[in-house]
Amino acid sequence: MKQAIRNSIMLRSRQSKVDHFYTLFEPGMSVLDVGVSGKGHRSGGAPVNYLLQTYRYSPDTYTALAVHDVSGLQSAHPGKRFVRYDGKIFPFENGEFDWVFSNAVIEHVGDRDAQLLFVNEMLRVGRYVFFTTPSKFFPIETHTYMPFIHWNERLFDRWLQKHKPEWRRKTGLWLLSAGDVRRLMNDSAAQAYAVSKNRLLLWPMTMTVIATRLNHLPEPKQAVQAPLYRLGAERAGAAPNAATRGMGIPKAR
Repeated sequence: MKQAIRNSIMLRSRQSKVDHFYTLFEPGMSVLDVGVSGKGHRSGGAPVNYLLQTYRYSPDTYTALAVHDVSGLQSAHPGKRFVRYDGKIFPFENGEFDWVFSNAVIEHVGDRDAQLLFVNEMLRVGRYVFFTTPSKFFPIETHTYMPFIHWNERLFDRWLQKHKPEWRRKTGLWLLSAGDVRRLMNDSAAQAYAVSKNRLLLWPMTMTVIATRLNHLPEPKQAVQAPLYRLGAERAGAAPNAATRGMGIPKAR
């Protein structure tokens, strides 16, 4: 019963994030999906690769990037492109894609320096970036399902070393708060960005970041249905618009 509830929540969360992405994506655009898994589902049935599984547009506009072997996905998704890399520099040209999409990957790439490299690589190869990450201050940690302990980094690190050594905080699982995300984006190559909190029962469960190296963010084609709270802003000389003014806009560098 508990697992079914968890899977339902995770499915709705992924649907909401992909629906949000599609309010910005236009037919004919290309997308790089970063962090695709070779497994169709997590243990217990929670869905993964949701953008890949539900992609609405021509398959030749979709590219998947993964650190693990995803060759098995090729036969299931003819026409789509699958690329494997070493987890560092993306094997693509500058500006090769219209969009880079990444769902709940940045918390797994390593420490803050590795996260900054990850963000800058997404910005380098795409005109626009859409990525998500779990909120550190949601009461239940969404990878381990442990309540509250992840709010204390030292205790959580000890718990991971004992129970999930592959997810030690400074290597495989480094959670971010909204403040962490803003500092990361301020240090990145982004010229404009926005951060949204996606809530469950009023608690921020995940965060969505939209960013670009251009001086403006794309306008959504329609209203976003998910409950979102705008935190980020346009920056580095771009004038804030009515949606961002007065909501934690970072100073231009």
